[in-house]
Amino acid sequence: MAEVRTVLAVGAHPDDLELGCGATLAKLVRGGVRVRALVLTEGVAGAAAGQDRCTETRAALGALGVDDLHQARLPDTGLPGAIAEAVRLLEVQCRELRPDRVYTMFKDDRHQDHRAVYEACMVACRGVPQLLGYETPSSWPNYVPSVFEPVDDLLERKIAALRFHASQRQRSYMDPGQIRCSARFRGQQVGLGPCEGFIPYRMVL
Repeated sequence: MAEVRTVLAVGAHPDDLELGCGATLAKLVRGGVRVRALVLTEGVAGAAAGQDRCTETRAALGALGVDDLHQARLPDTGLPGAIAEAVRLLEVQCRELRPDRVYTMFKDDRHQDHRAVYEACMVACRGVPQLLGYETPSSWPNYVPSVFEPVDDLLERKIAALRFHASQRQRSYMDPGQIRCSARFRGQQVGLGPCEGFIPYRMVL
């Protein structure tokens, strides 16, 4: 498998990336990989008035070592109607970054914005050798990964990063116990310690 040197991680909302592949992104950065995050909406529908989720995700991703964040402002909860614009944004990122791998969202996710991210990536990232879908709470119970990234020593860093999402603190899936349980479960599936799981939509070997 060719060495991965550049990665583009795409989320619909602030916190999607941290929840789905935060420890993996920290591991990649630690290994010298260039990682860029692209968040397509500001997540205003998921927060009370006056709460700035963009600032939260910038701090959370920064805690994971991801300082290259591109924040778009497509309509939150309305991404299915803005797929053409999402494709254009992604194509710009792919031309500039030339990623070896893209992390995207689950194609059968319950949230329409998450499905739209997948659809846009399938078009815009058609030339990228590796395209992996990550797990978020709205992908349960239908998410069945077959690629696993051990994240033993980075799981607590992921949990610490998620604490920056103060506007989402009441969500059950933000509970540190839930995060640890999910990672242990994924690792148990393949006889390892804590892992993040992924679905390969394209994997050029």
